Amino acid sequence: MSNSMPTYKALEIELGVRLIHHASILKIIHQKAGINDWHQSSVKDDCKPYMNPNIQQNRNPGIRTALGFGKVTNTGWVDTALLVDEFTTHMKSKEKLMQATFEANDLQIDDNCVRYRDIKAKHIVFTQGVGGLTHNPWFSQVPLQQTKGELMIIESQDLHEKSIIKGGVFMIPIGNHRYRVGSTYNWKDQNEEPTQKAQLRLQQQLEKMIQVPYQIVSHSAGFRPTIPDRKPVIGVHPQFSQLAIFNGMGSRGVLQAPFCARSLYDYIEKGTPIPSEISLHRFKK
Repeated sequence: MSNSMPTYKALEIELGVRLIHHASILKIIHQKAGINDWHQSSVKDDCKPYMNPNIQQNRNPGIRTALGFGKVTNTGWVDTALLVDEFTTHMKSKEKLMQATFEANDLQIDDNCVRYRDIKAKHIVFTQGVGGLTHNPWFSQVPLQQTKGELMIIESQDLHEKSIIKGGVFMIPIGNHRYRVGSTYNWKDQNEEPTQKAQLRLQQQLEKMIQVPYQIVSHSAGFRPTIPDRKPVIGVHPQFSQLAIFNGMGSRGVLQAPFCARSLYDYIEKGTPIPSEISLHRFKK
């Protein structure tokens, strides 16, 4: 998404913190057929800027791969936890953030505005993720699902890897000999707590990728707000144009959110049509 990098760079400048961490992705080649598949994909026009056509030999004795890696460049990760913390502090300093539980019954819809307690605005955008939208009376037509995912943070003094490694799971270096390992997908488990079963699965996949000692620093769980067609959902209410929705970012929220935010803004302020594949109007009441 072309909007993503400029958005996060602008936020880095505004907040005065480092959010973007550049790192190549090394995809473990598991079978010989994977080498041919990699070569075929790397020559496609939309893949050329990212996929190195040459298979990379493994130079890290801590990583398990007999056939080498496919290398993806111009990639990295965004420190979303730091972004949320710093942006929250920034908005509080400007007295533009109110942290409270939203009560739907307190929202009043007038002809040209909405009122919520002592706040009056032209529009309200619901960015409620999984929990809030489930109880939102205005967008009940959206078939939102909550997909559970679990992650581990591990520490290994012997791994010494700076690239993101992708095998059965991903492993992202986050500094101080620590790595983020994930993620699981579970459409049935609706419990918010991390599970031993998921941890064992992550460990099993991780140990197929690395062959050095490690310690688990933390293990966490969360829910992705997903739509059955795996696309975001943005738009305004068919009856009340003051009400807008921004949801369903799924597992690609960091990439998709800037584009979707711009699309929703341009629709509300300029009347620019929202792409049909992410529009609320693909769901009918």
